[in-house]
Amino acid sequence: MEQITEVSLIAFFWAFLAGLASFLSPCVLPLLPGYLSYVSGVGVDELGTQTRKVALASTAFVVGFVTLFSVQGAALGLAGSSIGDFLSFWLSDTGQGRRILELIAGVVFIAFGILAMGLINPAFFQRERRMRLLRKPASLVGVVLAGMLFSIGIGPCTGPLLGSIYTLAIGTQDPGAGASLLFVYAMGMGVPFVASGFLFTRMIGTYSVIKRHFRVIKIASGIILIAFGFLLLSGQINNLSNWLQWLPSLTQYS
Repeated sequence: MEQITEVSLIAFFWAFLAGLASFLSPCVLPLLPGYLSYVSGVGVDELGTQTRKVALASTAFVVGFVTLFSVQGAALGLAGSSIGDFLSFWLSDTGQGRRILELIAGVVFIAFGILAMGLINPAFFQRERRMRLLRKPASLVGVVLAGMLFSIGIGPCTGPLLGSIYTLAIGTQDPGAGASLLFVYAMGMGVPFVASGFLFTRMIGTYSVIKRHFRVIKIASGIILIAFGFLLLSGQINNLSNWLQWLPSLTQYS
């Protein structure tokens, strides 16, 4: 789907925003002290006093899930390439094949937007609200592996957001581009996670405020997903990309 690949600025911006929204979701933010305590081996009441240990462990944890998310993105990009080749084989017009994939992606985005807003609540997305790990990792290698497990276990709860990035990764039809999109998504979730490890005490107040606005975050995420979906369906995604490319020059001469 070349159209989606060409608007890399939009795709990468949404990937990072979706990762940040995933971090702020009820699946992660309320459980953050537990995650940090788990990976660092530090008691919840001591997280603010053993900053170095917590920060190092949280960084290793993020390295784990960023790595596996990137691998997933590469696999999805490769799968998208196979789908594109299949459509090109059966359709004489390759542009028509790209348009079909674009329409499918648009419908998927709108559906994910509806789910993200909570207008429909399938049991699948409500069933799993936290990742259950058996025992605390004994080394940084174990923390990295725990991060990899986290990237798998978090899927059901962040389904609409993560699913939208999966859709974009497939649409790139390129392993490198798919890996890059999932890397950016993971960094959107990982940067505040690491920051929390370094500044846990200072960020407690901020997170308490965010918790009170979970509903607003869900609605905003859903609206963006639906808007992106309609842009894909209308074929206007390239026009938006061109406008964004011209924006710096317009700002420079204004």
